[in-house]
Amino acid sequence: MLNLNETNYPFYSYIPSHFGAGIFAVFVYVSLLGWFIQSLHAKCRPPILAIFIFVAHLTTFIELVLRGTLSINVLNTKTLYRVEAPLWSIPPRFLLLANYRCLVELRGKKPAGTVDKVIDICVPVGVIVPDILLGIANELSFNPNRLYLSFHLRQASAGIVLFLAIFFYVVWYLAVSSTRRLYVLPLLAVSSISVLIEAIYVLATSIPTLFFVLTQSEFWFYGGHLIPIVLAFITWTTFHPWRLLPPLERDVPHDETGKELLPEPPSV
Repeated sequence: MLNLNETNYPFYSYIPSHFGAGIFAVFVYVSLLGWFIQSLHAKCRPPILAIFIFVAHLTTFIELVLRGTLSINVLNTKTLYRVEAPLWSIPPRFLLLANYRCLVELRGKKPAGTVDKVIDICVPVGVIVPDILLGIANELSFNPNRLYLSFHLRQASAGIVLFLAIFFYVVWYLAVSSTRRLYVLPLLAVSSISVLIEAIYVLATSIPTLFFVLTQSEFWFYGGHLIPIVLAFITWTTFHPWRLLPPLERDVPHDETGKELLPEPPSV
């Protein structure tokens, strides 16, 4: 049986590449700048999406700056770990929230429906609870007598997030008409898949034996966490919702059967 007390958990088991972090920080900064400029041009419409994606960009950029400038001896301290842990978890959480919120914006209904209320209430709660569990797990990771409990809490947190990442596709299919889905199909397809990959990676790292395999090399961090997140950022900036979301339902003409006569989806 694996003896967690003889490991370096929860710290790095590799030396982070300053060059790699710097390269990705540039990509994130350019994407952040593009998102910010377009959001200002659109007067931050939709406002909640503008905030979610901006915060996700910013926290990732800060984490990459820390990773690219600080030495391993500084990074592998309790203080820096407490700072970096939220910077890892916030971006995928906010992308997940943005994916769900985009479904509400995409439906274009003026009155709030049942699905809208579920998304507005249940999904944020489903994101906050895992973060609380993860915060407790991070603190317990410094207690030699509570290391296994720390992993159990990580598994519960990661399991909830993975469920929300998969459940997104059910809501997308049931709540949004096929015609309206075409408007942001590239955006939500890439963003949701990126969030799903990251959620699977986090769940894998919550299993002790896999944690020590995946944290031996920075390759898994890039492949399972950073690259999917950065790809999602670039996609949100490229397919900014203010240019792609269809008109509200009340502003769209209907035929005699009540079907929406939507214009063709815009090309980017």
